[in-house]
Amino acid sequence: MRRWLYFPAFILLLAACRRQPEPRFPVMHTYHHDYSRSIVFNKARYRAEQKIFDSIVKADTAHHYLNTGIGMRYYYLRRPDTTLPRPKPDDKVHVRYGIYYLLGDTIYTPDELGIKTYHVDKEEYFMGFREAIKLLRPGEEAVFLVPSYAGYGVLGDGDRIPGNTPLKLYVQLLEIEPKKNKQQ
Repeated sequence: MRRWLYFPAFILLLAACRRQPEPRFPVMHTYHHDYSRSIVFNKARYRAEQKIFDSIVKADTAHHYLNTGIGMRYYYLRRPDTTLPRPKPDDKVHVRYGIYYLLGDTIYTPDELGIKTYHVDKEEYFMGFREAIKLLRPGEEAVFLVPSYAGYGVLGDGDRIPGNTPLKLYVQLLEIEPKKNKQQ
């Protein structure tokens, strides 16, 4: 009786060994995201923020606003000497700045943030801050209207600034330390 049990097992073993192993291929998951809705949404947000900036500029007759290339508006509070150079990439600058909501409510005061040392175009600050620094000379103070994409973007700062918030940025450039050449 035991012989009859060995025979089917032997047949199954031969049948199993006869096939070639099939190679396993990785499972490919392709993810296709349609960005057109995001693009339309962000363009509409940008246009709405620019309309808000236009209304602020129109209502504020005490200041002369200038435009930047990235959609920011700004005016000078103090402009003592326009012959001094502007910061260049890799210069070290000392600045005081504060961040406010467009209607003036305080988010971070200059006293709270203190004097910051910033290496131009070498550190990760938000885009509006980086652009504002490059527009000022030592001793100048200015107020910038920063669109949300140039501020803290969709996520905000994770503390006091919610996502998609246009900001008012006060910046005072105290001093520029030019980049030292290796030859000096």
